[in-house]
Amino acid sequence: MTASKQPRELSAIVLAAGGSSRYGHCKQLIEIDGTSLVRLAVAKLSPLFFHDRINVVVGANSEAVTQAVSDLPVNVVHNEYWQTGLASSLKAGINSLEPGCRAVMATLCDQALVTGDHLRQLLDQWLADPSEITASGYAGTIGTPAIIPAEFYPQVLALEGDAGAKSILKSNPDRVRTIAIPEAEFDLDVPADLEKLKKKFGTC
Repeated sequence: MTASKQPRELSAIVLAAGGSSRYGHCKQLIEIDGTSLVRLAVAKLSPLFFHDRINVVVGANSEAVTQAVSDLPVNVVHNEYWQTGLASSLKAGINSLEPGCRAVMATLCDQALVTGDHLRQLLDQWLADPSEITASGYAGTIGTPAIIPAEFYPQVLALEGDAGAKSILKSNPDRVRTIAIPEAEFDLDVPADLEKLKKKFGTC
């Protein structure tokens, strides 16, 4: 796969609707070298997907998060049920997809160490076998970022509460191909995580 845009039948979801209860304030707007996490998440996807195929799901702090990407030609999807858990955001993202979407890449905006190159590797792997799920492997488990073919959308839409993409991966172990992305283990969950990130990069 080249750095060019993928076929229009592919889409991406950025899950950015959480309430950041453990962090204490809106994680989506935390800045890394002057750019918010939600904008960084979109920037990683932009070389791989047409902008109108990138869907940013917002919920908590929706006005501020929407404003952060208002100048980008992406789709903002409002999840009014975000307080019920992660499943509602994933379902909102799936429900926002254009008809005929063959597969969707589900990403989390707070996985700050996941790079665009990692996402390209996932796409390479999926394109080699588009009928299967492609997921990130890290810390002895599998999870997002992950590419979920349309065959599995009904299973996503049946999720409830805090169940996310990992639930689909675990329910279909024989249909999952993995790419080792140890960086996907790290996310910004509590303020101490930002300090770890600052030490890694020297500044934030």
